[in-house]
Amino acid sequence: MQTSPERVTVDEAVSVARSYVYSFLAAALADPLRPHFEQALDRQLQTFAVAAADLLASEAPEMEIGPGERPPRGLDLLPIVEALAKPREVLVCEHQDLFGLLLGKTVIPYETEYCRQTLTFYRSQQLADIAGFYGAFGLESNREVPERQDHISVELEFMAHLIHKQLFAAVSADPAWQEKAAVCADAQKKFFHAHLAWWVPALAELMRQNAPGGLYAAVAGALAAFIPAERALFDVPPNRTLAEPLPEPQPAQEDASCGATACE
Repeated sequence: MQTSPERVTVDEAVSVARSYVYSFLAAALADPLRPHFEQALDRQLQTFAVAAADLLASEAPEMEIGPGERPPRGLDLLPIVEALAKPREVLVCEHQDLFGLLLGKTVIPYETEYCRQTLTFYRSQQLADIAGFYGAFGLESNREVPERQDHISVELEFMAHLIHKQLFAAVSADPAWQEKAAVCADAQKKFFHAHLAWWVPALAELMRQNAPGGLYAAVAGALAAFIPAERALFDVPPNRTLAEPLPEPQPAQEDASCGATACE
């Protein structure tokens, strides 16, 4: 979304910055063997994302930090950009070492694996809730390159999508479009609260503990600082304890229901 300089307000600038950070982190957390990861290597996106993170860090308030989080004034995407300069085969190995499907892996990038309730039906409802959000805003699964809808990369990209739609609608003088902008803003708060705030600090902490350095240690630090910045924006309280991955014995099946309840 591009707006002329004279129309950009502080809120619009922050929204644009948030969209760049979400998009960049989503791409950086995608599988390096998949097309989505290519966006993280785009020099223009890298430049905009680093500047966007600097803006958000400078605007971040003093606030209570929850387990697994870091002060949002420390948000910095430059270490990620530097790590992305490594050869692709090195990044692929780092990804497989951290997120590979070997038994005993503790770093799991799927939201529903952190739900305290391990019943397949319950987790199916959570996946259906996520799918309901996506479908309500015109998004469908990529049939050619399928990824679970609760993957961290997909959820972050959805937040960027909502911000883009809000910005597009907000510049219109049509009251109907203004209403759509309000709907997008409300969806951001609900989705963030229900599907990001409660488990991403735990993912970031596990990434920091298990990644000796490199790309995913840098991404973990950025996530840990970005989540509290978003909490402050949406007035979401911090977690009191870290979520833990509790993989279920069988893959969850999706259904078509929709809701907005966080895993608890």
